[in-house]
Amino acid sequence: MTTMASSADRQIAVLVDVENVGLSSIQWLFDQLADIGRIIVKRAYGDWSVAGNKRDQLLELGIEAIQVFHATPSGKNTSDIRLGIDAVDLLYQSTVDTFVIVSADSDFVPLVSRLRAAGKMVIGAGDKKNAPHSLVISCDRYYYLEKQAKPLARVHKGKGRSSDVLLTRAVEATMDEQGRVVGSKLHQALQRLDPSFSFRVLGHSTFTRYLEASPGVKVTRPGGAGDVTVELAETATMPVPEVTVAGWDVRIDAAWSKRAAASGDRIPGPNAAGDAAKFLGVSKLSASRYRTLQALLDASELLSGKWRRDGNTVIRR
Repeated sequence: MTTMASSADRQIAVLVDVENVGLSSIQWLFDQLADIGRIIVKRAYGDWSVAGNKRDQLLELGIEAIQVFHATPSGKNTSDIRLGIDAVDLLYQSTVDTFVIVSADSDFVPLVSRLRAAGKMVIGAGDKKNAPHSLVISCDRYYYLEKQAKPLARVHKGKGRSSDVLLTRAVEATMDEQGRVVGSKLHQALQRLDPSFSFRVLGHSTFTRYLEASPGVKVTRPGGAGDVTVELAETATMPVPEVTVAGWDVRIDAAWSKRAAASGDRIPGPNAAGDAAKFLGVSKLSASRYRTLQALLDASELLSGKWRRDGNTVIRR
């Protein structure tokens, strides 16, 4: 039986094959994982004696550097073997239930299969141009890292703008296909992205008041008792830029039409968003420039002419 703990309970180990992937997109990856669970192990494998300024980057990211001395001039597979040994050790000697293997090397397929056979969730991450199909399909989920790199944000040095950057990252990492996230989930993500985050330190008596004072988000209070809903303020007001990849809406329309033929012209929002993300080249729709199904429809005359959104469902017109 596969161990699929709830998002709040997942214990994550991130193991990075630095010589294969590098570190430029790791902060973005950590942001995505904040929506999945708590990272309890961060390790990067490589020869750090020749790593130069990468060591400073490790400190910024809170990653443990695992030194791997190359037994041969090429050093081929040395880091892979050490990473695999550590993964198996964690499998039997830790509470980790979700492994993130950051590499685009097909040599990791047997390791991924072994971890999944033991009931663990396995997420892969690597460059799209180098990631072999065999590795991608062997994982429960795979993130493509190129063009996702973002500079590290130093949070709470002067409060203000730096906390706004953190809040935007947290919303982008956790919002659903409609571009929204409930307040309690967002608060949890903020503390995972930056353990020092405190709305009280920023001068607010409650988390909701902190959100309402933040210009980058829009807060909706429920009619009665319940959690607030948060979305990026720009979602409703920023004009959606055009996508430069020709034919993306044609491919999305074809995928939706195929689904609708089997489901009576109605497509669940998560399925529609998943199809769209695939053809936009992102891990999920909310990570694209459109972020929501409605924004996607508004950006294409083809899609808006043939489809409409009804809550969290897309319906053929």
